[in-house]
Amino acid sequence: MPLLFKKSLRFWSCHFAILAVIGSGASVSFAQDIETKEELPVNLTSKTLIYDDNTEVVTAKGDVEFTQGQRIVRAQQVSYDMRAETVKGVGEVAILEPNGDVHFANNVELSRDLSEGFVEGLRSVLADGSRFWAEKGQRVAGNEIIMKKARYTPCEPCKKNPDREPIWQLKAREVVHNKEEQTITYDDATFEVFGVPVAYTPYFSHPDGTVDRKSGMLAPSFSLTSSQGFGVESSYYYDIAPDLDATFGARVFTKQVPLFLGEVRKRFKDAYVQLNAGGTYADRIDRQAGDQINISEEFRGHLFGEGLWNIDEKWRAGADLALTTDDQYMREYDITSDDVLENQIYAERFSERDYAAVRTLYFQDVRVSERQRDQPLILPEMEAEFLGDPNGLLGGRWKAGLSGLSLNRVDEGEETYRFTTDLGWQGRYVLPIGLINTFDLSGRGDVFYFDGRDNLDAGTEERFYTYANWETRMPFAKQFSNVQAVIEPKASLTLTPNLGDDGADIPNEDSQDVQIDTANLYNPNRFPGYDRVEDTSRITYGVRTGLYDDKSNELEVFLGQSYRFEGDEGLFVEGSGLEEQKSDYVGEIKANYGSHLNLNYRFQFDGDDFAARRHEVTSVLNGGPFTLNTRYLFANSLAGTGIDEQREQINSNLSVKLNDQWVARTGAVYDFVKPSEGFRRTQVGLDYLGQCVTVSTLLQKNFTRDTTGENSTEFFVRVGLKNLGEVGG
Repeated sequence: MPLLFKKSLRFWSCHFAILAVIGSGASVSFAQDIETKEELPVNLTSKTLIYDDNTEVVTAKGDVEFTQGQRIVRAQQVSYDMRAETVKGVGEVAILEPNGDVHFANNVELSRDLSEGFVEGLRSVLADGSRFWAEKGQRVAGNEIIMKKARYTPCEPCKKNPDREPIWQLKAREVVHNKEEQTITYDDATFEVFGVPVAYTPYFSHPDGTVDRKSGMLAPSFSLTSSQGFGVESSYYYDIAPDLDATFGARVFTKQVPLFLGEVRKRFKDAYVQLNAGGTYADRIDRQAGDQINISEEFRGHLFGEGLWNIDEKWRAGADLALTTDDQYMREYDITSDDVLENQIYAERFSERDYAAVRTLYFQDVRVSERQRDQPLILPEMEAEFLGDPNGLLGGRWKAGLSGLSLNRVDEGEETYRFTTDLGWQGRYVLPIGLINTFDLSGRGDVFYFDGRDNLDAGTEERFYTYANWETRMPFAKQFSNVQAVIEPKASLTLTPNLGDDGADIPNEDSQDVQIDTANLYNPNRFPGYDRVEDTSRITYGVRTGLYDDKSNELEVFLGQSYRFEGDEGLFVEGSGLEEQKSDYVGEIKANYGSHLNLNYRFQFDGDDFAARRHEVTSVLNGGPFTLNTRYLFANSLAGTGIDEQREQINSNLSVKLNDQWVARTGAVYDFVKPSEGFRRTQVGLDYLGQCVTVSTLLQKNFTRDTTGENSTEFFVRVGLKNLGEVGG
C-alpha cells in the first residue's frame, strides 16, 4: 500500500460506519427478534413509548437514549416500522463512541438488516480534534456507502473566531466507500487552504484503512539543487501478491536526464529477498592524474539488495549487495554517503552460547580521494566461538575460538591466508571489603601464508601468543544530603611473553586503526583484529570519580594511563598514543544536568609533556528557547592509516524556538586545518509546527570539490498534513 495512504483519510471509512451504528442501536430496541452483529444488551430510556396497531409502528419520543456497552445514542424521536422494516431517527441524533468520537445527524433511516439506509446532516467531532461533515449519506446493498458534499479537516476551530475557515480542509462532491474492494473514491475533490482552493482532482482513490497495502501512486517528493536543478520524484506502488510487491518510479530534473528507480520485495515462508536499483545516462566529473575531467553520457546507477533465509532454529543464511557504477553517483543522487560498499554472502549458526559463521566479502571503495585503494576479496572467512557455563570452571567461564580467512587483491596480485585458534578462561571474584577482581587467561596460535605483498617474500609465519591479565577496582562511596560521591581507583596487570618481533613479517590487514582511548585502555590486547598482538607486559592505572544527585544529575571524570615494563618502539605507529613506553593520558568528562546539559568530552594528552593529542566533544545545551548541538574533533595524524594530516573540525547546529509554532535553525561544519580551512557545509532553516500542519524548509550549501558529487546548493521543503502524511523533499 502506498505510504501516503497508510495514514491518509483513514477516518473516512470508520466514520461512514456511523450509519450502521445508529441503525444497530435503534433496531435492537424496537424489535428484539432482529439479529445484530453486536450481542451486547441495549438499554432504552424515553419519556414516551407508543405502539400503533394500525400502522404497526413503534415510536419512542422525548429524550430517547440507547446505551449499548460504552456507546451512547441520543435522539428526540425514534420509530420502527414493523411492516416496512425500517428504523427512523428524527431530529438531532447524537452518538458518543467509546473512543471519544462524537457524531451528530439530523435524520436517519435504515432498513431492517441495516444494508440500506440514508442519513442527512452528518457532523462529527473526532477524538483527535478532527471534524467531518456530509450533507447526505446513503448505504447501498450493505457494501457501498455514498456521501454527498463531504468535508474534512483535522484543524481545530479558532477560539476567537470559530466560523473562520480552517487552515486546510478537503472537500468532495461525492465520496464512495466500497467495502468489498476496500477502497474510497472521490469525485471532484478539492484541497483548500484558508478556504481558497489550491489543488483539484476530478477523481481520486485510496485504500480504506482496512487493508495494509494496495496498488497506487505514492506521494511525490521534490528537490532543488544547483547541480541538478528542480527535481520531482514520483513512484507507483504495485501490490502483486500478499508475499510480493514492487515500486517503480523516476526522478525528473531540469538540468539532468531522469533517474529511473525500482524496488522488488518477496517474502517466503522462512525467507525474504529485497532488491532496489536505479539507473540513468548522464554526465559526471572525475579526476585523473590530479586533473578534473568531464565525462559525458555514460550509464550510471546502483544495485542494492538483501536476503535472509531462516533455515531452522539454529541455522540461517543471507546475502547483502551494494554496487555502483562510479564513485560520485551515490552522493550526487543522495543514495548513500558510505565510503566503502560492502557485499557479502554468509551462513550463521546459533546454539545456546556458541556461535559459528562462514562468509565471503567483497568491498567497493567509493571515496573520491587519494585514500582510495584496491579493496580485498575475502573468500571465505570462517569463525566459531564456544563459551562455557558461568562459574562452571574454577568459579569462572572457559571460552574457545577458531578463525580463518582467505584474502585476495586481484589487481595487485596479493594473497593472504590466516588460521587462528584460541583458548581462554575468565573469572570474577569480589572480596568482602568490596575489592572487585577479574582474571583473564588466554592462549592463541596463528598461522599465516602470504604472497605478492610489498617488501615481504612469499612464505609462512607461525605465532603463539599468550597473556594473563588481572584487573582490580575498589569503589568508595560517600552519601551526602542530596548527593552521592563515588571514587573508584582501577588498575590492571598484564603479563605476556615478548615475542621479540613487532610483526613486520606478517601482513597487516585488520590491525591498522589502533589508538588509545578510554574504551580500550584496560584491554589485554589493544590491537583490533588478528594481524598484530601486544606482546609486552604492562600495568594500567586510572581513577573514576563521580557526583550523583537524587534528580539523576551527574558529573563523572576519568583519567588513566598505561606503562610497559619494556620499550618496543616498532610495536605501535606514531600517533596511536601507545608508541612510547609510557602511554598518553586518556580521560573522559561526562555531565548531565536535567534537560539543560548533556556533555561528553574525551581527551588524549602526551604522556610526557601533556601536549594535546586529541579532543572529542559532544554536547547538547538547552536554555530557554535555545538548543545548541555541538560536535568538535581535534586529532593528530595516525601513521599507517591514510590519516596523515592533523584534523580539526567543528559541527554545530543551533535552533531557536521563536514561539509555540515557529522554530528557526542554522548550522555549519567548519574545518580549521589548512589548506582546506573553511566551511564544509552551511545551512539555515525555518519550521512551522502547527496543530494540523507542519512546514519545514532548509537551505544548504556544500563546499567540496565537484568530483565528490556533493558540491551543490540545495533547498528542501517538506509539508506535513495531519492524517495525510508528508509531501516534499
